[in-house]
Amino acid sequence: MFPNNAFMNAHEYFYYKLRNVTHDEDPVNTTNTWFIKRQISEEAPTELQRNFEAYLTVYGSVACVLGSILNVFATKSLSNSTRMVWGHALVVVVFIPTIALTFLNFDDDQSMFFNVSMGLISIACFGSLGLMAGGVLGLSALFPSKYTQAVMVGQSFAGVLAAVMSILCQAITSDVILNGQMYFGFSLLMCFISLATYYYLTTLTPPVELDDEINGLIENQDENEVSIEAQASHFPPIDTDSVEVITPQVNWTMYTDILKKSSIDLTTISVVLIVTLAAYPGLTSLVHSTSRNHTWNSYFSAVASFLLYNCGDLIGRSSANSLRLPRKYLLTIAFFRFLLIPLIAMCNVAPRGHTHSMIPYDGVFILLVILLSISHGFCITNATIGATESIEKESRELAGSIISLIGVTAAMMGGILGVLIIKLV
Repeated sequence: MFPNNAFMNAHEYFYYKLRNVTHDEDPVNTTNTWFIKRQISEEAPTELQRNFEAYLTVYGSVACVLGSILNVFATKSLSNSTRMVWGHALVVVVFIPTIALTFLNFDDDQSMFFNVSMGLISIACFGSLGLMAGGVLGLSALFPSKYTQAVMVGQSFAGVLAAVMSILCQAITSDVILNGQMYFGFSLLMCFISLATYYYLTTLTPPVELDDEINGLIENQDENEVSIEAQASHFPPIDTDSVEVITPQVNWTMYTDILKKSSIDLTTISVVLIVTLAAYPGLTSLVHSTSRNHTWNSYFSAVASFLLYNCGDLIGRSSANSLRLPRKYLLTIAFFRFLLIPLIAMCNVAPRGHTHSMIPYDGVFILLVILLSISHGFCITNATIGATESIEKESRELAGSIISLIGVTAAMMGGILGVLIIKLV
């Protein structure tokens, strides 16, 4: 999740690259964070600045869908480790040129910078949210529900970490170029840490006591050769004492059975993501504070929109397994969340071309973000756990990959809806 969140939270850097260069009267302060914020708040942002978060969501979502489709159909033909290594490799390939772009001047061709950045973002999302996230979610589905929740919490924590990094980089230096270099450099480091952590995971022995036959099988292998898939296949997925190794042949009936048995949960996941991506980050990032406090205005978007949302999402996901709701209640909550979209649009969104702000209060906007984030984390984690538990254990890895595919498809639809809403506002 970190690459996608990294691009979302590096908005100050991208706003600088996509600024109106005709207003560069003061070359010394042009790269200053406060200069960029003042230019956006006091003057109309450029079209590229205004649409950056929305198009980032759409481009990233399309790439996620393609990566998730590949992950679903490769679940039984390519090992989980192979998909994870290739996903990490794609992210590394993306962040190296992304860092290189921070040293280049694109003032004469900002459209090229915008298009190249969107291409790099798409590749990163293809590898991370498409291959890696789907692969890990599919793998966790083979284990008890607390492992699926752990994956969901980890996804949310990535957003918190990215938001905190954005704030720290902004506090350390007011130079947006140096800010971007630090931010993307840390993102590249995170990718290597992730790959090392995954390799460590694959060397761990199964976390349950196995019968003599399986113990003998493992004892005859070097510990480093025990694959993560082998561990998962021997782990009782529903907290039972029995161990049964099943390797079914994938066919279209298996796909349709998964969709039928988890249809309500998949609908909940889809509705939740459509609402969330329609509002966050494209719409919420355009809300400006009405306070006269200079410091609060400077950090308002980073704190009230990005950090607060990700913290709320983390709280919702962390509490999901301890407070389980019936499917019909989750679906009802998911549909009620549609009311949050017009309410957020009524806040102090700037610029506005067709409507007027009806709720110009920072406190109300913060409350709406809290409701959006906590309900998102709670509903999507509950629905994901419910969907995996409704499937037979031999089909759960495939089910996890399908859940990921449905999720990123819904996210793409929400991103497109978010672009339309910004145009209407």
